[in-house]
Amino acid sequence: MYVLGISRVHDSAAALVRDGEIVAFAEEERFTRVKHDGRFPARAIEFCLEQAGIGLDEVDHVAFYWQRWREAAHAAKVFARYFPGTLDVFRNERENGAKSAGLVETLRHGGGPKKNDDYHVGGAVLAHIKRTYTLADDVKAAVGHTGPTKFKVHLIDHHRSHAASAFFVSPFDRAAVLTLDGVGSDGTTTCLAVGDGKRIRDLKRIRYPHSLGAMYAIVTGYLGFYSTRDAGKVMGLAPYGNDTYVEQFAELLHLTPDGGYELDLSYFQHHRNGKHMVSRKFIDTFGPPRPQTRITQDNPVPQHYMDIAYALQATLERAGLHLARWLHEETGMTRLAVAGGVALNSVMNGRILLETGFEEFFAQPASADDGSSLGAALEVSVGRFDRPRPTTGYVFTGPEFTEERMEQALRDAGVEYQRVDDIARHTAAGIAEGLIVGWFQGRMECGPRALGNRSLLADPRDPQSKARMNEKVKHREPFRPFAPSCLEERSGEYFASDHPSEVMLLVFDVLEHQRAVVPAITHVDGTARVQTVSRADNPLYHELISRFDELTGVPMLVNTSFNDNDEPIVCTPEDAVACYLKTDVDALALGPFWVRKPADESGAGR
Repeated sequence: MYVLGISRVHDSAAALVRDGEIVAFAEEERFTRVKHDGRFPARAIEFCLEQAGIGLDEVDHVAFYWQRWREAAHAAKVFARYFPGTLDVFRNERENGAKSAGLVETLRHGGGPKKNDDYHVGGAVLAHIKRTYTLADDVKAAVGHTGPTKFKVHLIDHHRSHAASAFFVSPFDRAAVLTLDGVGSDGTTTCLAVGDGKRIRDLKRIRYPHSLGAMYAIVTGYLGFYSTRDAGKVMGLAPYGNDTYVEQFAELLHLTPDGGYELDLSYFQHHRNGKHMVSRKFIDTFGPPRPQTRITQDNPVPQHYMDIAYALQATLERAGLHLARWLHEETGMTRLAVAGGVALNSVMNGRILLETGFEEFFAQPASADDGSSLGAALEVSVGRFDRPRPTTGYVFTGPEFTEERMEQALRDAGVEYQRVDDIARHTAAGIAEGLIVGWFQGRMECGPRALGNRSLLADPRDPQSKARMNEKVKHREPFRPFAPSCLEERSGEYFASDHPSEVMLLVFDVLEHQRAVVPAITHVDGTARVQTVSRADNPLYHELISRFDELTGVPMLVNTSFNDNDEPIVCTPEDAVACYLKTDVDALALGPFWVRKPADESGAGR
């Protein structure tokens, strides 16, 4: 039985599940090269069917990550509850009083994708409803199918999609389940549940406007970043701050004895206008927003806003710990599976693992809305039709390419290359020399983090690796940290926990005596967002790190996604070669092929 899962709006994606196997899963952005592409995932659907070798006529079910009328019903309740303040919706304004995209534009195209909050709230609700009616036709049009089909469309609750994406691919027979995001199809923002075998049962739901995802996004916008896309930047910025505003920020969010929380809405406007905006009270308390200017060494983030980021992150962590502790006490379980956009906050995740009663933690790499396409498919396959749960193959689910295709990409680009017998050994030697290497191997990983098949790699011992990677290769903010990929069997020698962290969603302290050994992956607060690599999960990547360990005595590499700042992770060999040529990446390991820039073009050693 084939089930095609679909998500859209932002980070659109498609997944194909066949009984107990995830056949394919990928984000639309990887194919269109538009970062965070929220359009209908036509290219991703096409890839899924090609990977399975089937046509649309062989798909049995299509699962969509959103339900039809519950969103409109909840929106009406919010409008009535906070009336007349909700009349602000009709002003259709975003930050600085600028007009947002109109109803018709939002209904047709989703609004203006390159600007904060550039959408019409009513148009967005109508667009969600319309898409559920046109879904079958949209799928057919995506692949040019004009013949008969047999698939049935299923509209899946958004937070159930998130929960299924985590629990059903986890190794746990039974576990507590926690999902957190901005808002779901019925207004849910947080769901606390229990997974048991092939069923997930809700314990508690918290609904909009009380939302950890909305709180974080709103303050992210206040800090001068893109509210719904740059939460990870704020998480990286927070350790540079001080606890100046932590007590004041505690007023923004109140924890309740029953395991819930409530926002003090007087600091926000989202419940009134549907946009990610702070209120006048927030500005009077914490000062004006940071202008949306590019951050560089010469134009750093002022300390005041670093302190706000610190307070925001501390507030989120306080709430996450409160929810997890209640869930642990209520269920008595020691295993936890998490999903939702907020679950990408790896600092919060690390504290939940180490500071609550949970002993085992699981998240799949695409925890945000891209992963809800997979979750919707699994809710149908496993939850409704009792098919087996897949417990492997949930990371490297994208396209892979032949050596012939890779070699042709190199020839077409006119670069000199060589085929090497042992690409892992050869690459390890280059990294040990100080090279930044683009590493392109096997099937593409899913989710926002590079996990060893589409990675930029560097030497963790070199304190200049971080600065050079940020400035010359990634062209991004200088405060942003880089993660280590560490041999799983050696991680306890460097980090405060040796808990497996395959998908880079746990932050741990770097042991104090090791921080000077691996400065490039040690953040300003002494932590690192750890990826552990096992031979079973990724044999070639494990071999590469092992070779580097043999040369240097350090069992890890700096790992970041293979892309420039404003583009998605590379998908094809052509993408990889283009990124290599336009950035200061020193060398490229494209399958078995090795490419290195001449010394006068390379940034190594600078």
